[in-house]
Amino acid sequence: MKHIALIMAGGSGERFWPLSRKHHPKQLLTLFSNQTMLSEAVDRIAHVIPKEQIFIITGEILKDAIIQALPDIPQENIIAEPAKRNTAPCLALGYAIIRSRFQIPASELTIGVFTADHFIRPAEVFASDIRKALDHASEHKDIVTFGIPPSRPETGYGYIESGESIGDGDLKVVQSFREKPKMEDALAYISKGGFYWNSGMFFYRLDTFAEAMNIAMPDSFTAMESLYDCLLNGHSLSSMQITDSFGQLEATSIDYGIMERIKNVVVLPASFTWDDVGSWDALSRLGDTDISGNIISGNCLAIDVKDSIVWNANPEVMLTTHSVTGMTIISTPDAIMVCPTDKAQEVKSIVTALRDQNKEQLL
Repeated sequence: MKHIALIMAGGSGERFWPLSRKHHPKQLLTLFSNQTMLSEAVDRIAHVIPKEQIFIITGEILKDAIIQALPDIPQENIIAEPAKRNTAPCLALGYAIIRSRFQIPASELTIGVFTADHFIRPAEVFASDIRKALDHASEHKDIVTFGIPPSRPETGYGYIESGESIGDGDLKVVQSFREKPKMEDALAYISKGGFYWNSGMFFYRLDTFAEAMNIAMPDSFTAMESLYDCLLNGHSLSSMQITDSFGQLEATSIDYGIMERIKNVVVLPASFTWDDVGSWDALSRLGDTDISGNIISGNCLAIDVKDSIVWNANPEVMLTTHSVTGMTIISTPDAIMVCPTDKAQEVKSIVTALRDQNKEQLL
């Protein structure tokens, strides 16, 4: 059995504007260490899966930057999608590429699907959970997902409702997936127990994935097999044949397209600490704060500042703040963003407004 990692790295990270840009998004930022988030993700996975068996799917606009950022990953393993069409087409493309590359039975290839820009600690515990998930997926026709034990009634995440345990192990049957809930529903989930945050990470044999695609998205299954045939016949990823087949895939998420429509899904409650680092306020939860609860980065002077994020990525100026509480202030060479930290999720609306004003140079 061969284990392959597939990292989805096409996100734009708009809630981390102005530091995150379309040519340099969140996964290429250094937020929690001296490594980019993508590089951290690769190193975590490499505890279990060799780097030559790690594949990264991204957009054409980011491919060269990722190649430069990850010199240890074979360049042919860094794939640019023909278009941005959500996670189900991304994984269908991954299926076709991996199956054509290794040319062994699909039942002998087990895939771990990972995210490029999440906070995960410690790496050793994460690796242990990966091994458990891969072992089960290799031996059973189940799709395994990591469920994160909720630490708060989060309304920005999807939830997994679990059922009975499988055998004597840690895995549980998935009863349902729940969309991002209202606060009262999130509180009810935590009170009831058996609910987990959806991590967006999955493990399956390639034949299991193909059968699930055929059941849940039959038209996309046909397009996926066409992608495989095109690659097997020597067509490049930039060819018209690949572009046409990819365009026939339903543009939907793996959660809605497949996971919510099939029965053979199990959840492994995670033993590691996880956060999706969706917006600037995540730094307050996860970063190293000073005695006043601040995250300070770059050339800054902060006087009487509390519970704030003050981040200066412009070496030409000093960012000064005085008598500020609960604010996020980000400075770059061409933009400054100021908002209450508890409104950090709304930063995306700034990006939308700039796009509406045709200020693409700031995006």
